[in-house]
Formats: sequence, C-alpha cells, structure tokens
Amino acid sequence: MAHAKRKTRKLRGHVSHGHGRIGKHRKHPGGRGKAGGQHHHRINRDKFHPGLFGKVGMRVFHLNKNHYYCPTVNVDRLGRWFRSRSRSSPALAKPQSSTA
Repeated sequence: MAHAKRKTRKLRGHVSHGHGRIGKHRKHPGGRGKAGGQHHHRINRDKFHPGLFGKVGMRVFHLNKNHYYCPTVNVDRLGRWFRSRSRSSPALAKPQSSTA
C-alpha cells in the first residue's frame, strides 16, 4: 500500500538522497558477504573476532559430532514421571472406553 510520509518524499530535490557525494551509494562497496576478512576488514576481525582465522588442533576424518551423546535416564523415577505426565496431559491418560 502507498505511504505518503516516506523518507523519499522528504529527500526529493536533494542531490545525493542521503547517501553522500563522496562515498556514494554503490552496490557492494566492501565486497559481498564476509569478503575482506584478511584484507580490508582485518581491523574489525582482529578487534571483535580474534582467532577467527587459522587452524587449531587435529583434523578428524569422518568426524561424527554426536558420537558421545548419551543421555541418562533414572529408571527408578520413570514411574513417577509417567504418572505426572498422564495427569497433566489428556493425550497420555488412559483411553476411556465409550459405548456410543
């Protein structure tokens, strides 16, 4: 839907339209995406993301990330857990037999 009070309406007649004469509004002045991390964006990377580049440790071929994931369950608490769940949610409660 059209909108009368847009910023462009206020900027009509102003040459550079809020983007400056010298720097200009060009498509991708710093490069696309994460370009220039080791070149023209190096100061930002070193300051705010130290250790982003480089290698650390050993490279493991065919690494399975969740190989050691093994959640534990206390079997003695299972009965209490199921009883509390059946009271709170009707889906886990005992099915009611209806003669209809």
